Amino acid sequence: MILMPKKRKNFRSNYNNSRNYDDPAYANFRKEVRKRDGNVCKYPGCGSKSKLHVHHIKKWASHPSMRYDVTNGITLCKKCHDAIKNNEEVYESFFFKILEWDAIQRIKKKEDEQ
Repeated sequence: MILMPKKRKNFRSNYNNSRNYDDPAYANFRKEVRKRDGNVCKYPGCGSKSKLHVHHIKKWASHPSMRYDVTNGITLCKKCHDAIKNNEEVYESFFFKILEWDAIQRIKKKEDEQ
């Protein structure tokens, strides 16, 4: 019998960078982002309502103060979320512009209703 060496754990993964999906603050963050986004993928041209993820626009690991900030989250479907992997920084300003545009549209709609 050949014994394989144990896979080394990334020591950083357990040093304030691991996500606890059961954490009420994290669950609330995800819930509020999906609610704001109407439970649809916000990637232009997609609009999927299934397999939704909440993406941190500024990375979880490098921006701990923004981890639960709703303005740092955007709803993406799994397909769109996977498509941006390893290019997150490229999409930061793009996603913030989408959120800005949506906020302006909500304000205009509210003004029209008054």
